[in-house]
Amino acid sequence: MNKNSYFLFAGMLFLASLPVGAQNAKTAAAYSKTASSIVSRYKKELSQAARKATDVAGESESVMSPYLYRMVGPGVYYGSAMSDKFLLNYNLPGQQNEQATTAGMDYRQQLNASIDNVLADTYAARPDIFHYYDSQIASEDIVSPASAVGAKTEDLQTIYDKVDEIKDVADVVDDVEVEIQIEKPNFWATSGKFSLQFTQNYFSENWYKGGNNNVTLLSNLVLEANYNDQKKVTWDNKLDLRLGFVTATSDSCHRYLTNNDKILLASKLGIKAAKNWYYTVSAEANSQFLPGYKSNDRRAYSKFISPLDVYVSIGMDWKPTFKNGNSFSLALLPLSYKMRYISAPDETIHGSYNMKGKDFQQDFGSKIEFKSQIKIVKGLTWRSRCYFFTSYEYAEAEMENVLSFQFNKYITSEVYTLWRFDDNRSRDYYDHTLGYFQFIEYFTLGLAYNF
Repeated sequence: MNKNSYFLFAGMLFLASLPVGAQNAKTAAAYSKTASSIVSRYKKELSQAARKATDVAGESESVMSPYLYRMVGPGVYYGSAMSDKFLLNYNLPGQQNEQATTAGMDYRQQLNASIDNVLADTYAARPDIFHYYDSQIASEDIVSPASAVGAKTEDLQTIYDKVDEIKDVADVVDDVEVEIQIEKPNFWATSGKFSLQFTQNYFSENWYKGGNNNVTLLSNLVLEANYNDQKKVTWDNKLDLRLGFVTATSDSCHRYLTNNDKILLASKLGIKAAKNWYYTVSAEANSQFLPGYKSNDRRAYSKFISPLDVYVSIGMDWKPTFKNGNSFSLALLPLSYKMRYISAPDETIHGSYNMKGKDFQQDFGSKIEFKSQIKIVKGLTWRSRCYFFTSYEYAEAEMENVLSFQFNKYITSEVYTLWRFDDNRSRDYYDHTLGYFQFIEYFTLGLAYNF
């Protein structure tokens, strides 16, 4: 036996120690431990005899010698082991002496003699762990694998024909009352989030650096209802409401100003076209709650439903699937319709949106829309929204990013940025430094609740 054979033999000793009958795990462990310790005393002798026996038989030395089967049996008394150990020439009932008829038998007899020494010592050391003897095993019926190979299809058919036909399950099974309730799967996923942030600054009148006292309050409510039948249809709906105020003692016209005011309602229906691609129809409406003013200016530059922007677009949407709650959507909308309506009569609002003398304006063009949500680490999420619309006479675009950190279930912090581009009006209307670009940013810390 080589080194690998000894490792295999040790494992086989443990498996063989599991009994056929009522021998428990403790007895099996005792047999394995006792036999292993005795084998180590005959290691060299067993190795030489087994190697010679396998070489003569033309077998590979790297394979576990098959002549060691008696040492991996399930705790069996072998009469030959005792007779060879004590030179007793007797046989149990039904046994006959085997004579060596080949050259290989001489080496096998040497191997058997070494094995007999191991078994005899084990019998003497732990007789309590042996529950069987070899004549019991010899009397058991042996099922030859060759008998199963000869089975034919017609034999199986004969068996099937002999089975009586069951016409009623009640003939073989008693009546059982079973209440089956079928529930229609719910393909809707709804979610909501409400957050409230508050900041305050106060400066004494003699503060050496100067400053303006102010209080900032920002609230945000996001509701989502998304449908996905896992086959062809998706329908995403979102309502995003933001309203924030800031007070400034330097403003002589207003006690407070809105620093964030938004009403956004978006809906997008998709029909699967190919893997991750959907034919899509999207609609979006956005406006604001309260009048919007500039510092030290009494004129309103926006009001509720003034303006109201509505987009309806048709195209394709690419929505790959991600794990861990991440999402991504890129909508290519070559057919897009935009409607802008101003309900207030204020000429300042009409002039701000290049709609002097009219309350209603519509444009046709193309639109690209991108949305994503990425969980960077646990509690840290990056949400992004970007769109670009062009009527081929002017362009309008927004890029919104929100980086939020959830400290615990109720405390959250956000960094919000919004870039906007709009060349629908003369460049002179805007600041000459940034031109058509506009920007807003804020950092908040406050309460949040997810539902």
